[in-house]
Amino acid sequence: MSLDDMVQTLAEQLGGPVVLYDADLNLVAFSVHGDDVDEARRSVILSRRASVRAQEMIAAYQVRKARSLVRLPPHGETPARIVYPVWHAGHVLGYVAYIDKGPDKEPRPQHQRFLSKAEPEIGAMLALRALQRRQSSDEPRRLLSELLSEVSATREAAAAELLETGLVSSAARYSAMVFRPAQQPTRTSGAVRLAIEQALSMIVRSTSLKACGAVLGDEGVLVIPRPVNPERLANLLSRPGLESLRAGAGGPRESLALVRESHREAVMAWRAATADPAGYGTSARWEDLGIDRLLIQLPLDSLAMEDLPVAVRRLLQARSGGKLADTLEAYLDHGADAQATARHLVIHRSTLYYRLGRINDIIRCDLADGRVRRELHTGLRVATLAGLRATT
Repeated sequence: MSLDDMVQTLAEQLGGPVVLYDADLNLVAFSVHGDDVDEARRSVILSRRASVRAQEMIAAYQVRKARSLVRLPPHGETPARIVYPVWHAGHVLGYVAYIDKGPDKEPRPQHQRFLSKAEPEIGAMLALRALQRRQSSDEPRRLLSELLSEVSATREAAAAELLETGLVSSAARYSAMVFRPAQQPTRTSGAVRLAIEQALSMIVRSTSLKACGAVLGDEGVLVIPRPVNPERLANLLSRPGLESLRAGAGGPRESLALVRESHREAVMAWRAATADPAGYGTSARWEDLGIDRLLIQLPLDSLAMEDLPVAVRRLLQARSGGKLADTLEAYLDHGADAQATARHLVIHRSTLYYRLGRINDIIRCDLADGRVRRELHTGLRVATLAGLRATT
């Protein structure tokens, strides 16, 4: 009997839809049920993962340590749910979850019996599944690691093997993407693994070309046989469970053995998207970085306000300096065109001229001087990437 069959049998015994997760709360199987699918279950099926709220509640109620049914109370429009941890060989390998339709706040005894009886077989099958997934992911992980090696011969051998085994399709150009959390966790985030899985699934559905992805250290790496589509990348990161991630995309290369260069660019693009989400959103491409290609490689983490040009420092430290800095940056972005700047900021030109006058007084420099404008424009950009500008 397969996991799908076992989950369907449990659904019939428990009298309602059942969902089975693995130990990382990724969706493994779900029952087919005639009732209307509630919004929470629909979200799980679409995202292939438990919701963030469900993950938080499972942790808060210590379901991982339980040896019996645990009732999670209702939250908002989400009804109460029962979660049962599936143990195997001394470890929790998954969770069975379903809506609590009982009249009281205590799970029904017969449900415990049904689940306890099914637990050994479900646990054994989850263990086998985990082993197969580890084995199937080892080869892509090894080859991608070698593809990014500093040794040219190692990269060339890995590229040849990736193409010979069909893990990556032969193509005219190859690009790399990286996925990392916006804030570095103490251990690799499950969202990184989910991003790689969903990206590969998206590629399978949209093209016959094959891509290769794996989690390497603290990042997810994806190599595709074509340039990166920025809209598809942004759509991927908008899916449930991936909100904590940022992504970077490198430029295409004509040889798979040269993808290491694209990966380096992807890391730089990830840094830019992480440093300036207001400007880039959740992802950035190397091709779109402009001057940030250079600036993002500065030792931004070690920069302080004192390292900025004097005029920039005076402006940022002044009263209402954040708003004035935004105004000045918009003015410089629009080539010192007052009309275009006012239209962009949705303010009257007289308001813009008033702000520019205040800026002139604060920085004690002449905005008509091209060298001053260059210093201000670059300095403000560095301040943004280094996190030295207050959000407004």
